[in-house]
Amino acid sequence: MNLMTSRQLNGWMTMMLSVNLKYSLREGRAISMARGNLTYWRGNSFYINPTSRCINDCLFCVRHFGEGVFGFNLVLDKDPTVEELVREIEETWKSKFTDIAIVGFGEPLLNLDGTIAAIRKMRELSHTPIRMNTDGQALLLYPSRDVPHELADAGLDRIQISLNAPDSDTYLRLCQPKFGRSAYDSILEFAERCKPLMRVEFSVVDIPGVDIDACRGIAKRMRIEFRVRVFKGPDGALEGILRTLTA
Repeated sequence: MNLMTSRQLNGWMTMMLSVNLKYSLREGRAISMARGNLTYWRGNSFYINPTSRCINDCLFCVRHFGEGVFGFNLVLDKDPTVEELVREIEETWKSKFTDIAIVGFGEPLLNLDGTIAAIRKMRELSHTPIRMNTDGQALLLYPSRDVPHELADAGLDRIQISLNAPDSDTYLRLCQPKFGRSAYDSILEFAERCKPLMRVEFSVVDIPGVDIDACRGIAKRMRIEFRVRVFKGPDGALEGILRTLTA
């Protein structure tokens, strides 16, 4: 067997960097990270990343503090086609996973057809319940489509909708939605439409300046489950967020 000299090895590494390819070894399989990962996992949880685009620019979002989670790069250079997403699911899914989530680095409903195809494929591969995280603005994105029924028909069991604020003014400052003030009321309507079809949960990030109790009250009045999520960014970022909310 011919072994590389140090000079040859350094030259090879330089060549690989020059074409901007990144690889990550996951259980013996090399996954290209040049365009980001379409699936990722941690422990027994399997996650699907249909897009890294988003309709919000939330001040607390992990996108401001990194390019991925759990050692996976989740920034995509473009949305995957249905075929690309399904193929990646088939290649990376393992029967050991007991938790399936459509949770990527962006808003999954921006790639609605890919997300629906991913849910259908997972339903073929497993009877494990499937959940999804969303900003909940599907009614504004697709006014001519019945997105709640499409998701339910595909096999989605639970949807976690990021409420994040007790009113539209706070939501506008904190989440900076592209749809402006119309976003907040649309989120509430979307949640109401999902209720007869699947398990629905509102989530709020625990950030100073956000009235968590008021958010909990909205969930209670709408008879929707409620979850408070921990802020995952650097502590220093909280000061800037608080200044924005109280300005």
